[in-house]
Amino acid sequence: MEMDIEIKILGPGCKKCIQVAEVVRQVVEEYGLPAQVEEIAGLDKIAEFGVLSTPAVVIGGDVKCSGRVPERHEILQWLQKYQGTPE
Repeated sequence: MEMDIEIKILGPGCKKCIQVAEVVRQVVEEYGLPAQVEEIAGLDKIAEFGVLSTPAVVIGGDVKCSGRVPERHEILQWLQKYQGTPE
């Protein structure tokens, strides 16, 4: 059985944070990836990840990017590497 990929979008809810959440959800849906997407807005929780600038994307506990909106292909690459999908 496949495990869901844990994706966390860190940010207080600014325009870029919302944009990142939308793009991540689109990629997950488009490629039918088993993933749980959680948005974390609390500054104390964000700080626990050591992130200094938001938005940030955390996949499987690893901070993949912060302070920018990642491109769709980047998100897909991260998810495929995490999942171990060849491509």
